[in-house]
Amino acid sequence: MAEQPSLSSSLSDSSLSSAVPSATRSSAAPDAASARDAQGHFTRPFRLAAVRYAVSCGKTLRAAALDMGISDKTLGGWVHDARPDAAGVVDVQRFDELAQLRAQNRELLARNQRVTAERDFLKKCASYFATPTNCVKGGSK
Repeated sequence: MAEQPSLSSSLSDSSLSSAVPSATRSSAAPDAASARDAQGHFTRPFRLAAVRYAVSCGKTLRAAALDMGISDKTLGGWVHDARPDAAGVVDVQRFDELAQLRAQNRELLARNQRVTAERDFLKKCASYFATPTNCVKGGSK
């Protein structure tokens, strides 16, 4: 337990402390109920505060997630993305970069699916109009 004061002092010196408002920097678990934006996603300050709490509270990820009212898999993903070091310092730039890359990947996958569907449709159209059985011999009836 003597390690706790040094852990909190190292967290306050980290780049995370400048990104998280002082109201969320406490030993209590952040509240997930009021931490969503207009689209229903968790806000960046909440995610960072949740990672900091999970690393510094001394509980398992499941127990920390229950304290905050979120899924343990969600919290585990955030902790994995943030990759805090032994002192609990979070690389905020890496955390944000992974979120941006995941959003870009989702957009590219959706675009790829749409383009593939368009290509398949055009192949079927070309196949239909290329077959001679669709033409009637001797003109129209």
